[in-house]
Amino acid sequence: MLKLARFLLIPLCLLACIGVAIALSSSPASTPEALNGLTDRPLVIAHRGGRGLWPENTQFAFQRASDLGVDVLEMDIHRSRDGHLVVIHDRRVDRTTDGQGRIRDLDLSQLQALDAGYRWTADGGQSFPYRGQGIRIPTLDEVLKAHPRQTKVIEIKVPDADLETQLCQQLQAQGQTQRVIVGSFYERSLQRFREVCPQVATSAGPSSVKLLVVLNWLGLSDLLSPSYEALQVPEEHDGLPIASADLIANARERGLHVQLWTINEQADMQRLLAMGAQGLITDYPDRALQLLGRQTALARQDD
Repeated sequence: MLKLARFLLIPLCLLACIGVAIALSSSPASTPEALNGLTDRPLVIAHRGGRGLWPENTQFAFQRASDLGVDVLEMDIHRSRDGHLVVIHDRRVDRTTDGQGRIRDLDLSQLQALDAGYRWTADGGQSFPYRGQGIRIPTLDEVLKAHPRQTKVIEIKVPDADLETQLCQQLQAQGQTQRVIVGSFYERSLQRFREVCPQVATSAGPSSVKLLVVLNWLGLSDLLSPSYEALQVPEEHDGLPIASADLIANARERGLHVQLWTINEQADMQRLLAMGAQGLITDYPDRALQLLGRQTALARQDD
């Protein structure tokens, strides 16, 4: 029995030493430049520009959300057949426009001929107030030019070859590398983007989120040295809790800015903010601003 104890003690001591060494050498993330001046209060992040209020991922939505007083605009990008980065969520245009087809099969001229406000409705399809109003699918370049000072979250929606380099070049050309946080559900796209554009902040990819959840569960969050600056997660996924108060606290200890999606009800917003969430990614940014007691620009204009 004594021999067995000694036999087990050696590897356990080695593991403990390795753990201590990793903990001592691990380092937290730094606050991204894109959030400088914004970290003293919970952030209101307009999901796709506020898709519950206006046609999503359009210049109209981004301008209205900006006028409303949101802190961050969130958007998605794909690439057209002729190589332009366009701002749209789905791989196809069918759900949000009067057209049909895959984005990668359509040229920019074809995409921008579509009515991007055609299918938006707030009453279950009884009315479509934005049809025929000239709302179209914008290019990323157009959005960057229209909102040079606004902080933006850009999600890479497809793992197209070298899209990451093209995105980096556009951010550099517009002088907005310090105005953006880039995210994706494709881990390789994020890794590639970090390689070609290290000056731009990123959020955790799926594998990084899983690792953080496991480390948190094991009580080993201090071992994490994040290669990203923001943690953008849902409260739960497939019925499994993700954003617990414990995980949020530990993520913040590692220097991460914790932003939860997609939070649309004020009761949930209040509860998650009380748990330590630092940002709310929401389809209804007006509700979040109201909850936080922040008067909106649109409200002042209407007075």
